[in-house]
Amino acid sequence: MENTPKKKYKYKTKAIQLPDGTRKFLRAKTQEELDEKVLKAQILVNSGVDICSEETFGHFAQMWYDIYKKPYLRESSLNMIKFVLNQHILPFIGGYRLRDISPIQIQAIMASVADKSNSLQSKILVLLRNIFRAALDNGLVAKSPVSTMLKPSGKRTQEKVALTPEECRLLLERVKNHRAKTFLLIALHTGMRRGEILGLQWNDIDFSKKMIQVKHNAVLSETTTTVSENLKTAAGSRTIPLTEELESWLIQRKKTSHSQYVIAMQNHKPLTKSSYKSMWKLIERELPNTHVTAHILRHTYITRLFEAGLDIKEVQYLAGHSTVDMTLRVYTHYDRRSRAAQTAEKVRTALKIS
Repeated sequence: MENTPKKKYKYKTKAIQLPDGTRKFLRAKTQEELDEKVLKAQILVNSGVDICSEETFGHFAQMWYDIYKKPYLRESSLNMIKFVLNQHILPFIGGYRLRDISPIQIQAIMASVADKSNSLQSKILVLLRNIFRAALDNGLVAKSPVSTMLKPSGKRTQEKVALTPEECRLLLERVKNHRAKTFLLIALHTGMRRGEILGLQWNDIDFSKKMIQVKHNAVLSETTTTVSENLKTAAGSRTIPLTEELESWLIQRKKTSHSQYVIAMQNHKPLTKSSYKSMWKLIERELPNTHVTAHILRHTYITRLFEAGLDIKEVQYLAGHSTVDMTLRVYTHYDRRSRAAQTAEKVRTALKIS
């Protein structure tokens, strides 16, 4: 069998002048292809793009993470960014040069998560937009390939539903483990965040004034927990009234405690992630048909405040929300459900046959 000789091309070349005085040589098989390459290169240069850069998305994303995010965000937020990048973005475009990434590649990323949650899709889009905005600012691309028309779809995260007073009562009655019950009582009677509860120290509680000063936060990992005064937001620093039930329980717990922390392990240190998970299983099993999380306990506290007639600004302060909009979102859910119940009762009354 005869070998077919390879077709030989005589490449056409042209050099364009760069802003720093150097020249960039371009080559193509045809004059038409060369003219197109030259035009594209000149547009990029005029837009301030370094067309000599071989920077890949993966390498730039790592620099963006190290410089723009790592110094400023909490560990949980950083872990979320790493997860989204490693699982849903880098496998598609990590090895491509930044300036070569096209809108269709971004669309392919979003198509791959079409069956995922609205929340995950939103996180992917936010990361892509932020990284390409930084690339644009640094002269590595002329335009972001992430279209402004791209919107997250997918199933929205299930709306958080506050526990009813009866569910709260049952939970507190059934949970016998002292550590778990302490967590439940603090969450339901103060609305503190998980990290704030696990970082709570006895010195933060003023029994004479019947107040809790929120000033510590715990960041959990599998083996260690770091407690600091670095709260989630500046608004997180607040003073919360002690209820009689919570005060009575904490006084009893303090008598037998050998730790500076209100909730601690046997070695007197704050809970690790694994010990917290073990504790939480004791709580979940007592209401198997009800969705219960630490955030739902906080949501329940805020809902009770609205039911008691506290105004928006009072609730915002006690919840430690940085903006009133965050408080209003909870209020909107509460108000909608409350109105629905009232409307149903009015309908039944209106159609009641005597």
